[in-house]
Amino acid sequence: MSKKTIFFMALLISGNMIGAGILAVPIVAGFAGFYPSLFAMFFLCAAMLYTGFVLIHEINEEKQETFNLPSLYGQHFGVSGKWITSIANMTIFYGVLTSYLAGSTQLSMILFNIDSSFEPLVLLSIFVLFTSLAVSSITIIERYNSFFMLILAVAFLSLIGLGAPEIETSRLSEVDWKFLPVAIPMIVAGFVFHYVMPSLCKASKWSKEIYKPVLIGMAIAFFMNILWLIVGIGVVPKLGDVSLLEAYVTGVPVTVEMSKILGSELFLVVASIFAIVAITTSFISIGMALKDFLEDIFVNSFNLQNRYLLFGVAFLPPLFISYLYADIFLKALGFVGGFGVVILFGILPSIIAYKRANTKISKLISRFFIFVFCAMLVLTLLQTFGIIDIAPVKG
Repeated sequence: MSKKTIFFMALLISGNMIGAGILAVPIVAGFAGFYPSLFAMFFLCAAMLYTGFVLIHEINEEKQETFNLPSLYGQHFGVSGKWITSIANMTIFYGVLTSYLAGSTQLSMILFNIDSSFEPLVLLSIFVLFTSLAVSSITIIERYNSFFMLILAVAFLSLIGLGAPEIETSRLSEVDWKFLPVAIPMIVAGFVFHYVMPSLCKASKWSKEIYKPVLIGMAIAFFMNILWLIVGIGVVPKLGDVSLLEAYVTGVPVTVEMSKILGSELFLVVASIFAIVAITTSFISIGMALKDFLEDIFVNSFNLQNRYLLFGVAFLPPLFISYLYADIFLKALGFVGGFGVVILFGILPSIIAYKRANTKISKLISRFFIFVFCAMLVLTLLQTFGIIDIAPVKG
């Protein structure tokens, strides 16, 4: 792999991880504090890197054009395991793409002050743009993704520059470990790059150098998250009429609260641009991953090779859901998607690593990560069903 290819792939991987969700990280992490959140980010980043490397090894061993996650999980967990994980993965794919289409439509209408009667047209325009990029060749995707990543970097650095002068360093030293579990699902979701690895392994001709862009892309996403966490926690207080708690309760991005403190409309505009471009880069990589994921099922399970049917099954459901039932679908997805990420890209790859382990050290490491991800799953279950309640509350 050339240095240019490694760089472009690293940008594609980091673009996959840096969705608009990065703007929400300080809201859930701020209550635990900067240092507990920094520890969690470092540890969970390492955990997701470990499981990502497990999947890359398995994919590179096969060296097949249509080998993707369904075939991989089918090898290790049988036919039932293949279909259960495929359905769960499809739910995540559709949910993420639906949220991106709906979210970018709303952001675009607010940013450009478009009348609500034009919402379907805006949605359709964004859908055509996004899907056209997602189904392009890897060369075209790398080129456009690099352009969007440049805009993303400029917008992000502008947000940092506008917010940095208002940072109060004393807020960074506030610590409350009991709130850390609230932030864990968001942090884990922020370091998921696994969707896109089958596509990139194939594009690299299953080169062993594929690990290099993964490490670089992960490092970019990690440091962007840390910088934004410092600004978010340092600028916005935990409590008050304008606070992290207010953003958490009302569900608005932390940028809304920050703009009130900064007294800057420019900040909101830049934040909106950042969110739209972040959504675009994520949609491109996840859309590409969904296309290749479905190709595995079409070719290897049903012997179908119809690209138009493939594109229709991949992208039309998110479009229709975004138009008709976005709110209902996304509320239901919160449960399935959150658990799906931990199971599909945490627990199952760790089990595969354990099955493949041939030394005491490798077995011990894989057992450790199985325990870690299972603990995260149990903790999330307990919170979801109200058995434990450690979320911050107002008043």
